[in-house]
Amino acid sequence: MTLPNELWLPIFEYLPPQSLRNVILTSKKFHAVAIRLLYKHLILTSPTSFVTARSSLSSIQPSPHALLLSISPFVRTVEQLQEAVAVVSFDGLKPITANANNNRQSTRSLFSETKDAYRPSLVADMTLYNTLLSQVTSFTSLRQLVFRGMILPGNFHSIVHDFPHLRDLAVVHCTVPFVRAPPDIDHTCLKIETLTLLDIRATSRSDDDDLNLPRTRLRLLAKASTLRTLTYDHTIWVHRAFTSSSPSPPLTALDVKFPVQKDRPRVPLGFIPFLETLLSLRTLILRNHVPALSLSPSALPALCAVSSPFSAITSLSSGRSIVKLDIRDEAALTPLYKAFAAVHSDLSMVQELSLFVGDWDDELMLAIVAHFPNLTKLQIRYVRGGPSEDTIIGMGSRTLYALPHLVSVHIFCIPLPLPPHNFLETNNIDDDTAYGAPGIDDTYFQSMHDIDPDADTSSEQDNGHDDYGIAWNRACPGLRTVQLHPGWVWRRADPTDSWIARPCESGIFGDVFESPPCDARLLADIIKNAESKARNTGWISIRPSGPASPIIITQI
Repeated sequence: MTLPNELWLPIFEYLPPQSLRNVILTSKKFHAVAIRLLYKHLILTSPTSFVTARSSLSSIQPSPHALLLSISPFVRTVEQLQEAVAVVSFDGLKPITANANNNRQSTRSLFSETKDAYRPSLVADMTLYNTLLSQVTSFTSLRQLVFRGMILPGNFHSIVHDFPHLRDLAVVHCTVPFVRAPPDIDHTCLKIETLTLLDIRATSRSDDDDLNLPRTRLRLLAKASTLRTLTYDHTIWVHRAFTSSSPSPPLTALDVKFPVQKDRPRVPLGFIPFLETLLSLRTLILRNHVPALSLSPSALPALCAVSSPFSAITSLSSGRSIVKLDIRDEAALTPLYKAFAAVHSDLSMVQELSLFVGDWDDELMLAIVAHFPNLTKLQIRYVRGGPSEDTIIGMGSRTLYALPHLVSVHIFCIPLPLPPHNFLETNNIDDDTAYGAPGIDDTYFQSMHDIDPDADTSSEQDNGHDDYGIAWNRACPGLRTVQLHPGWVWRRADPTDSWIARPCESGIFGDVFESPPCDARLLADIIKNAESKARNTGWISIRPSGPASPIIITQI
């Protein structure tokens, strides 16, 4: 009992939820320490989860630091709620009578450009819903808040201002209701540092350029003077909120998801002037089809990390000191080599490079060595062909030896998805994620991987490539990580250590564009795994604060 709380806290992070609850009952000292972990992150995804946990939530001390909310009141005319089957109250569930006039084709057309529909099956009656909102506003210590897959409250903007410590805010896959008298709230005084607005839906098809519309008013959240990281997509075009008389905040990271269709040759109105005002921007991620950008030479002077389709790489790299570069879509080899040569002087300082090529070419390694002498991390994804065994074994002594700072090499084949059968299926697939690039929920702003407690991650994998790393030892003594298979990676601690194969994620390495993690986005990723286990039976998901801690699902 003489150990300080600072030591007990990381010890308790390793405990499963049942043991953590037992610790809380042990003594006042342990209760005061462990309660911080048990209720630090809360996820309420259905009305039943709130009904089950209501008595516990009202007594949480201290109040949670992060909350993901996915509960809506029943409004029959809102398309996102047309799949609801029952209304939940404190007295039980009441089935919803099927509407014979339910126009699902209209729903498909309105949401055709979204990757996920997120239509809840259970909704709350107004008494339960108002009680929920009252409970949520009592969590005055919230630092991260996610609204996901729900109708936003009518007083949403006021609720956001009720949290003085709020730093990360995300609104994803949500419908904005129509409010006859929209609040006149100044968001510049908000203290949020990270804002995510994705798949924002309106209750009507009205022109969203009208600043009086509720969906467009969400853009004004980006005017918070403390905002540093901004993520949005084509359903809301947040950059339209900024003008010469209303400048943008000093962003350091920007992540924009463009439409999937490639038949849009024009850059959205106001996007180029918006980029040219971001003097402190360091990380820029552009997803899906991005037209060529015509930036002035003086634009984005602080930019050092770029992730975009090949069409925008040259314009973003020219005249800038890029340190981290990711080409998200398939790059044809001949134009790729020409682009490397065109901006050779600007690429010489690149330390981390990731790209996807459809057809493997051994000359690609020669081009990379010639244009990127300072590489520390390299990833190449391809789908057709591939280096021969002789090429791989000799790669260290023939090419990679010329990169003295290289510590990580990932070269592997990925399978491309089957071609879509219809137009709707085309719109439901993001272009860049088909090439192995990270999706919107596992971006460079955070790296969150599922951890299976039953999986043996220490076993070695023998698939015929075990000696490749050994063959490179003498030529590349600085190497610590080698991946030649989409599911396995070889690692060693130092030049004298043995190479050990371990299972890994098949996608891009997670720390290409390092940035402070956003727990709000991390929560949105956790809930995807929690939903399949919760089954609307009143579960709360709890995750300890340790970066390598497993996801824990526990029932109150």
